[in-house]
Amino acid sequence: MPARAVCPYCKGTSIEDNGAGDICCTTCGAVLEDSQIVAEVTFGETTSGAAVVHGKFIGADQSYARGSGGFRKNGSWESREQTLANGKRRIMNLAHALKLPEFIGEAANRWFQLAVTHNFVQGRRSQYVVAACLYVACRQQETTHMLIDFADLLQVSVFAIGATYLKLVKVLQIKKIPLIDPSIYIQRFAVKLEFGSETRKVMNDAVRLVQRMGKDWLHQGRRPAGVAGACILVAARMNNFRRSKAEIVHVAKVAEDTIQRRLDEFKMTAAGALTVQDFRGTNIESEADPPSFTKHRKRELAEMREREAKLQAADADADADADAEADTEVGDDEAEKEVAQDLDATLKDQSFQKLSELIKADNTSSVSNRVFDDNPEHLSDVDDDEIQSFMLSEKEVEIKSKVWMDLNEDYLKEQEMKRLKLEADQKAGIVRAPRKRKRNKPRDSTTENLPETPAESAKAMLQKKAFSKKINYAALDHLFNKANK
Repeated sequence: MPARAVCPYCKGTSIEDNGAGDICCTTCGAVLEDSQIVAEVTFGETTSGAAVVHGKFIGADQSYARGSGGFRKNGSWESREQTLANGKRRIMNLAHALKLPEFIGEAANRWFQLAVTHNFVQGRRSQYVVAACLYVACRQQETTHMLIDFADLLQVSVFAIGATYLKLVKVLQIKKIPLIDPSIYIQRFAVKLEFGSETRKVMNDAVRLVQRMGKDWLHQGRRPAGVAGACILVAARMNNFRRSKAEIVHVAKVAEDTIQRRLDEFKMTAAGALTVQDFRGTNIESEADPPSFTKHRKRELAEMREREAKLQAADADADADADAEADTEVGDDEAEKEVAQDLDATLKDQSFQKLSELIKADNTSSVSNRVFDDNPEHLSDVDDDEIQSFMLSEKEVEIKSKVWMDLNEDYLKEQEMKRLKLEADQKAGIVRAPRKRKRNKPRDSTTENLPETPAESAKAMLQKKAFSKKINYAALDHLFNKANK
């Protein structure tokens, strides 16, 4: 029998393999040998004569050796292996429920293994990751399965699966994912809508519509299911099948508004204006502009027309103002000429000249005979005619009052509001005592008990009002006494 190993440190014989390729002494804990991983395969013999393999197997994706026992029995199973096994099982169950071929499930399992390697499954629900991996495999094989099919089957939010799918593609750097052609959904939708013997004919028309929409830039930025649903609806109407939008929505799993928008966009193209026979027998080579470009172009044209209309209106207003100003200037010149002519005729009139001479003589005599009094309280030097000239007539008083009221309208409104508020307060029993304003009488040389010197004035100010408790006012009094001396 081979000699038992002995620990060179404690001389103990309790030596075991910890499963990581290290031979340790269980008595003192010393590591006798490490990295006992070899590529050779050695065999031994049991007591019954059977051949056994010595050592343990370590896989490429394992961190330490695993025993030869089964799961949860004699051996151990890593958490990583459990995650991979559970993920593969869920992928295969989901693929079987969606009636997917086995090779798509295997491809999805390989994507799941890469996700586990990149620690993508940590912190995420496994059903989201499983659905995302299987959807990647379906996209690469160009199957007719949509993301909402996985959400319906798993009873989870389609947006959660979509977010996980986008992050998975970014983390694993998956670049070879083809764009979805809406025509791949035509057969699926046509079979569910049950067109009977006309199914092939409806499918052909729908495929032609999809191709026509592709030439008219109606695929870019749109959901393929929405485009396919709109095409299958138009194709059904072309073949005298009355299918409602609600039926298309139930099959395509898109909103009714999405179907209507695709129909409106197709209506604006050249193919949308053709009849059924013309569409089937005519191949239009031209391409329409993208809907977004057409929409923005219409908006720009509308804004341009609005600006032009504003400019034309402004020009018309300017021309009208210029014409009005010219007419006003011409009218003013003519009026000035007429006034000048009338004034010249009046001044040259002999009766007017005689009257002016009499007025001058009368004024001269009245001024020479008038006695002026220097006392302003006496009005002996003012005659009745002069006083009458300063008095306003009733009409002038009315006009002046109206002008004053218009100029002070805000002030009058404010005073009226105050008066109404005061009356309301008095009726409600609210009486506010008027504030008594303290009026300081002006101090001048006539004021009694004025300080005679600046020192006395400063001392009186300090006695009247104390500025701070930290000031020694007694010292200040002594200072003032020195100043007086």
